[in-house]
Amino acid sequence: MVKALKFFLPFAFAAVAWWLACNKADDLLSAEEAVDQALFAAQERGGLGSYGCYELVFPVTIQLPNGTTAEVNSYEEIAQLLRAFFETSGRPKRGMRHAFSFVFPIAVVSQDGQVITVENEEQMRRLRAQCAGTFDHHGPNGHGRHGVACFEIQYPITIVFPDGTTAQAENRRTFHQLLRTWRQNNPTSTEHPTMGFPIVVKMRRTGELITVNSTEELRNLKSSCR
Repeated sequence: MVKALKFFLPFAFAAVAWWLACNKADDLLSAEEAVDQALFAAQERGGLGSYGCYELVFPVTIQLPNGTTAEVNSYEEIAQLLRAFFETSGRPKRGMRHAFSFVFPIAVVSQDGQVITVENEEQMRRLRAQCAGTFDHHGPNGHGRHGVACFEIQYPITIVFPDGTTAQAENRRTFHQLLRTWRQNNPTSTEHPTMGFPIVVKMRRTGELITVNSTEELRNLKSSCR
């Protein structure tokens, strides 16, 4: 009996080691799965994108887990950076949530046409609380291909400030500069600038250009993406 045990123990240990190795591998995501999960988690935190109520205004700066930062002009560029990072640093574990963070402030456009400057993660969570979207009905699988953004705002656009004055943004950088200047001059304001209608948006999934003439049309368009 003792001899038999001595004979089988090495095989048992080898089987256990193989089982542990397999399970450890199953806990790891592929680079593409990790990109989907990271994008889904970042958007879910603030109710952003197709499944949320707000659209992110690019460019934005993001920070990777190793502390490096980069300015990006689209979710596709975020995905490229993440893919390269995961392929270099190794496959992350399942359940990973915060693979990157936004460098604040950032700007988002609500489904009502409000242009909101977000200063920190707490304000991001407030956006999510005010409009949860449909993230609970979706998961991260394939998110980078299907659920990232509803539309892209086409420039030029008119910004209407709370005091009734207006300014035209010819491009993304002018847009951000106008918002930054207004915020600096009105640090205690609880109101937000809005977009002046009509606006033109490019639908992410189809590439179609659509003219939006009112808050109601914008809200309906945003809801159609969920």
